[in-house]
Amino acid sequence: MSMFDTANNRLSYGELLQPEVGYHLDFAVGLTYSLDLEALLGIPVSLGLLDETDSELMRSPFYILEAIRKSGDNLAIFCNAGSIAMPQKIESVYSLLENSVFEVKLRNKQNFHPKLWIIKYANADGHAYIKVLVLSRNLTFDTSIDMCVAMQGAVTRVKRNRNKPLADMLNFVNRYANTDKHKKIASLAEDILYVKDFDISHPFEDYEFLPLGIGDGYTANETRLFERKHNIFAVSPFVSDDVMSTLADCNGKKVLLTRKASVTREALEQFNKVYVTKELLTDNEFGVKQDIHTKLYFTQTNDGNFLYIGSANATHNAFYKNAEFLLKLKYKPYSIGFDTFQRDFIPEENCPYERIKSAPEPQLSDGVQEAVDRAFKEAIYAVRGATVAANGDKFDICVDSRVLKTTETVKIAPLQRQELLTNLSDNANFGGLLLRELSEFYILWVHGQKRVIKIATKGIPNDRDDAIYKGIINSEPKFLAYVSFMLSEDYAVGALEAEDNMRALTGDDSANAPVYAAIYEKLLKTVHREPSRLRALADVMRRLDSAIIGEDFTKMYEQFKLAARRLKK
Repeated sequence: MSMFDTANNRLSYGELLQPEVGYHLDFAVGLTYSLDLEALLGIPVSLGLLDETDSELMRSPFYILEAIRKSGDNLAIFCNAGSIAMPQKIESVYSLLENSVFEVKLRNKQNFHPKLWIIKYANADGHAYIKVLVLSRNLTFDTSIDMCVAMQGAVTRVKRNRNKPLADMLNFVNRYANTDKHKKIASLAEDILYVKDFDISHPFEDYEFLPLGIGDGYTANETRLFERKHNIFAVSPFVSDDVMSTLADCNGKKVLLTRKASVTREALEQFNKVYVTKELLTDNEFGVKQDIHTKLYFTQTNDGNFLYIGSANATHNAFYKNAEFLLKLKYKPYSIGFDTFQRDFIPEENCPYERIKSAPEPQLSDGVQEAVDRAFKEAIYAVRGATVAANGDKFDICVDSRVLKTTETVKIAPLQRQELLTNLSDNANFGGLLLRELSEFYILWVHGQKRVIKIATKGIPNDRDDAIYKGIINSEPKFLAYVSFMLSEDYAVGALEAEDNMRALTGDDSANAPVYAAIYEKLLKTVHREPSRLRALADVMRRLDSAIIGEDFTKMYEQFKLAARRLKK
């Protein structure tokens, strides 16, 4: 099967993140340009923290709460500042993601653009391995054609410097993390140095990690992509003429695959062949037009044949301004030729691409979107921080910002209270928020477009998270239903049971006995099979009022806690 067969060689994002049998997640770091908070909720399933689920279950408030609770200590996501998508439905639990989501605001006001996962898994015997996923896909629901390389290696006792660029990438983003995650990320970066080799399979024989824009030594020159070569096959959805000219500086075959809107007269002159995605890809599961989003470069040089894959478009910003990440793979000698690679990527049958021989008419722009993007960027870098102050039993927020250098109107609001949108000025004030509505996530508005940003907010009370839990689990029936759900071996079944339990418990008191009996049975299994779940249950109980938990359950829980202690001895 072709490595680049878009119809049959399909990768599952979820399966790529799953641990091997007998291993559990130790810690995971994800780097992405854009982030969808709803897509992020599926990551705990992929990392083995939750059972397989579906979109219906992900609408359950119990599932969302459990997904965030189980992943909070084990996950750090870094994205470009201002590139968090506005959720279709705002949930209070999104505020619980603050401890796992970090925006990267580069000093040169350029974009943080890597797409990368670095994950450490461990087993009960103390063995560990690290998995690296180098992607062209963001953490969103986008259906574009993307690619990924997965590699893993065991953590040993011997230090190796060949993985230092990967460790340096982690250390670079770590400066944007909070105190809770800083030590864990630093530890993961150190572990990377003790991986002797990351496994690579045929037809490759070697690899090299190539961060861009994170400091000295990590520039376009170090990639050697622009050095003299015989042939090149470039795949990039976006291009700029200067990079195109440098890439095409060879005497051999030059092929470019890009988006139709990116084709220029210069590109057609510099490359022998230029391909674009067909206008309509009907043979796909999405039922919508798919475009190319892959960033890939195949080169033939005197030193061998190489494949570059990752986040860097063939643009000036990507190679000279942004923070990016590429993986360079070296082919085994005589394992592939240029014509073979081209046929593999652009097959004669069922090809999703077509050759283009003339540049399309340029799309005239009224400049509105460019002005909107500039206004968002200006606002993101203008905001200094926010402060919360108590006002009786409610709270007020003041967002501090320098004066905006834009003629566009920019508005801001707390994520949980978007109806409070007000103009962003040196001091934007919001009053009357409930404790559970406080968050470091805010909405920016420009010309009707909305984006989510994270603002360092001082003064959020320590019990804010408890208030969010209480807002979801606000009665004894809901508490018992949640307990039943979180102790389930199958979350899909547990969600159905939780709904049945809530209906039963809101009826007459005679229905309580079967529900308590079912929970008792689950607690019995938990004590013997997975006593750590009792500690998780204790953490949830600590956040709730005793009236919600109920005296009967408290007594039952204490019995099982005592039994767990005895079994441990």
